[in-house]
Formats: sequence, C-alpha cells, structure tokens
Amino acid sequence: MGTLRIKLLLPLAGLVAIVPCATASHSTLMSRLFVTGVATARTTQRSAALAVPSAVEFKVLFVGAWNQYAEATGDPRRLRDADCVEAAPARYMCSYAVVQPDDPMSCHLMQARWTPGRASTITITLAGRTARCRTLHEALRSLR
Repeated sequence: MGTLRIKLLLPLAGLVAIVPCATASHSTLMSRLFVTGVATARTTQRSAALAVPSAVEFKVLFVGAWNQYAEATGDPRRLRDADCVEAAPARYMCSYAVVQPDDPMSCHLMQARWTPGRASTITITLAGRTARCRTLHEALRSLR
C-alpha cells in the first residue's frame, strides 16, 4: 500500500502549490488523484502555515486542494461533506463524499498525517471506500 504525498509550498505571494510525490494504491479514487494546482493561502507567514492545523483547518486544506485541482484540470469529481477529527497531534481521519454529474455519490474514508518537514505537507497513509459518509462516525460504523 503506497501513500499519497501532497507538497504545499508557500511562496512570498501567499500561494500554495500542491504536488504529489506518490499515489495510494488502496483506493481507486485516491490512486487517480494527481494534484498539481494552486490554492490561495490565508496567510503569508510561513510559520503560521506550517503550524499543525485543527481538524477543521485540515478539512479545508484537503477538500480545497482536491476541488481546486479538479476544477483546473476539468475533472468533474468534487469532494464534499468532509468530516475530520485530529486523532493525535498532526494525525487526522476524515470521511467525505465524492460527487460527479450523472454518477452516484461515493463515500470514502482516509487517514493522513500533517508532515510539513517532509517532501509532502499532507501524507495520506490509508484510504478506502465506505458504505456511508454523512459523518465520520457513520462511515466507521459502516465498515462493520
């Protein structure tokens, strides 16, 4: 099982470039995600951007990076309804829905680490599909 690595670079202009280093082989959806895009950062201060984000901030970064890249590349898939928790410092678990026109919604679950000192700022360590995803709790219960 591989990992998806997303690199966040913070130029002086306050832009964040997202570049993958590898793909996750566990999930079809994650294995097809190749992120190369630009998202606007809320701050230009490098130290603030590299601080460990809360679960809500992590969700915004993850969903925003995916959706912005999808829009820039013409990919019709979008993430929505993400629900994330910070299980331990800099370690997250999220459930989310993937939607696209004329296709049923699919539910997903992923674990990730915040790794600003590595080649990737976000490293997805586990990803897969679930039966439900309205909340993280619901997604986890659907795995039983």
